[in-house]
Amino acid sequence: MSGLDPGIHVFREFKEHGSRSLGYLMENDEPENSDEIQRTEEGLVKISFDMAELSRIKRQITNNRPYSDRMSISFAAQLLQVRTKLNEDHLILDVLDILEGLSFQLLPREVGQFRYSPLHPLWHVHWTAPRHILWSIGSRWNLRGDRKDDPLTSMMREVSGKYGDKPALWQGHFFQRLIFKGYEDQAKRGLTGDWIIFGKHEGKNYYVALATHEEGKPANAPRLFEKIKRGSEAEFPFLFTQENAA
Repeated sequence: MSGLDPGIHVFREFKEHGSRSLGYLMENDEPENSDEIQRTEEGLVKISFDMAELSRIKRQITNNRPYSDRMSISFAAQLLQVRTKLNEDHLILDVLDILEGLSFQLLPREVGQFRYSPLHPLWHVHWTAPRHILWSIGSRWNLRGDRKDDPLTSMMREVSGKYGDKPALWQGHFFQRLIFKGYEDQAKRGLTGDWIIFGKHEGKNYYVALATHEEGKPANAPRLFEKIKRGSEAEFPFLFTQENAA
């Protein structure tokens, strides 16, 4: 997920001929001297959509999912980047389908609510891909040292106690426990991955961002929240009110 930030910022909301439209600042790879696009001094592109255009874009990105209008254009752009760079967008949509009651598969991990400001009261749920397998194994054995327990040392002592005098068996059992049993154990606890971040309003989910665990840590939360707010507040202002935070 690192680097999958579409860099979308709402620069203005306006009404034209009675219709609501949103203007965005977006990154663009067109040549700097292109006459077809309008740039700011920072090199960002100015572009605007009316609400019908936004709806069509979201439906196309999500293959006409019925909840597409409840994802921000920033979320949709991240989803599109996951498709083009990783070909993993279907894994995210699978999780959204479960949240929306359109699929009865099990979630990789339970839904949780952020407990710290400013991300509270937003919610998060994991989505996972094959590239997250090593992360899940590492989480099972606490290889990053995020917890006080040391399950890897305990497991090595157990294997050594059973097979320490049998060199031909020791390594095989160790790697079986480390990799296969490690992944199996973590699957029961909940596989790790990246986050889908969403808000709740009047019984419905509104999807606002994809993020890594690192981005969602308390120390990084203000920066992530500002990115979410820039990309989603114009479409879903009710998620960012004091009443919703209460």
